[in-house]
Amino acid sequence: MHLLDRTFDILGFSLANIAVIINPAKIVIGGGVSKAGDALLLPVKRAFETYTLPRTNEACEFVLAALGNDAGVYGGAYLVLQNN
Repeated sequence: MHLLDRTFDILGFSLANIAVIINPAKIVIGGGVSKAGDALLLPVKRAFETYTLPRTNEACEFVLAALGNDAGVYGGAYLVLQNN
């Protein structure tokens, strides 16, 4: 479990640094990893809260991608349709 805790901590730290710079309203976790659901989202959010500024934390929402692992397929199809 130590490896997962460290991974969640590093991901939360990295997202906190990016959020302080670009100030997003939402961070979307997608792809195959999003199938982990709250088992991933909650520890990463806790680490994020530890490392980010309070104001950034209040303004930023964490969500799972609605399309999950299929987002890349939809995006690719959209690009094909746009360039056809």
